[in-house]
Amino acid sequence: MKKSLKVLIVLFLTSVVFISSIFAAKIEPEKLQRDFEFIIALLKEAYIDPNGLVKSPEFAEIVDDVRRKLNKPMDSFEFFKAVSPIFHYLNDYHCSIELPISNDSQIFPMTLYVIDNNIYVVFSLIENIPIKSKVLAIDGIPSAQIIKEFEQYTITKDNSSRKEHEISRYINLIPSFWNKKSAEIEFEYNGSIKRKNIKAITMKEYRRKVQESKKSKLPYEFERKGNIGILRIGSFSIKGNLFVDFREFLNTVFRENKDMTDLVVDIRRNFGGKPQSVIEVLGHFVNKELSVKRRVKVKNSKYNIQALAGIGVRYDTNTDGRVIETTYSWIITPRSPVFNGKVWVLVDNGIASAAITFASIVQSYGIGRIIGERPIYSSHFTMGGINHYLPNMKIYVYIPAAITSYSSPNRVIPDYELTMTTEERLEWLTGVSDLVLEKVIKIIKNK
Repeated sequence: MKKSLKVLIVLFLTSVVFISSIFAAKIEPEKLQRDFEFIIALLKEAYIDPNGLVKSPEFAEIVDDVRRKLNKPMDSFEFFKAVSPIFHYLNDYHCSIELPISNDSQIFPMTLYVIDNNIYVVFSLIENIPIKSKVLAIDGIPSAQIIKEFEQYTITKDNSSRKEHEISRYINLIPSFWNKKSAEIEFEYNGSIKRKNIKAITMKEYRRKVQESKKSKLPYEFERKGNIGILRIGSFSIKGNLFVDFREFLNTVFRENKDMTDLVVDIRRNFGGKPQSVIEVLGHFVNKELSVKRRVKVKNSKYNIQALAGIGVRYDTNTDGRVIETTYSWIITPRSPVFNGKVWVLVDNGIASAAITFASIVQSYGIGRIIGERPIYSSHFTMGGINHYLPNMKIYVYIPAAITSYSSPNRVIPDYELTMTTEERLEWLTGVSDLVLEKVIKIIKNK
């Protein structure tokens, strides 16, 4: 099993927020509505609302539609499904409601992934359902219909690897979404169509079996191909003790590979994370201190006191709702050992947030070259939000308080554009091969 698959599995596992509460209990409509009205208040008073959608008539219609649905007792999963269309409409990957799952939530004993509007098996704990199988239907429902059903729960409308990742995450949780202990999977492999009844397992059991199979791995790794190094960073959401390990990992990579002529930083399907992780990597690519200036707008609200303090502003009740504009800088300090070879950043169309910032800085400041698919997102995005707790549903909503952008152009345009085919995506996600990386190596060797 190749390394890309190991990273994929651990990202699926670590992308889930595990909650210890029991979600099966039904909550009466009055409490549902109180939590819902709190969400709407947050969106109107705290959300930076970069596209002005909260004030639109369509938003009001969606809100009224959700209100009408909250007229009967619901558990947290039902509440999530009822409210999700609001966040889908806002189409802001930083504005979201938490998926209410726990270690006891039911999941398929495999990893299903959406690629170009089809569902494939990219990892399996079931011997007679091999990887690269194409799922045709689940419980008789065609895959296209299933994908369409789960689109409404995504927080991104744009067709990209990020949207595929979101839908895939939900499809793997079909036993929880549909409240089923098993489901019939109809799949095609090597031209043969088969059906098999699959029993769901708990999230805790799935994690244990993946760990036993030794397929789980950290979201960062390194390998050499001759004079070319490949640094894979599947996520910048690295914090706590793992961040300390990440720093030492980078130090070791650059200390032990001083003879590298080129380095490929592979951030495909990296959807963001912490600025500290981005700065840590960039520090190994600069010989002198680099100040990266950004513009930021923060909404003055009682809910955004922490975000306001971050830019040195105190909440003012007299200017409630006002958008405050200022600038701030990321200071990137050289970190020894500094890599003096050529830097190449491998991207796909769905990189976002901190990942798009990383690629943008590399390109804007002449640190290296970008190669791969053209990202659909820019370095102009929301940030600085707070997790707000819904006391009755016992889950969180994340409402961005600020929006940030560069003074320079926002779009990242690859120096060498490579579009992944469906087969190349499938080969890469299953760990069979990485044909795009092979193309990148050829381009580097010919330069």
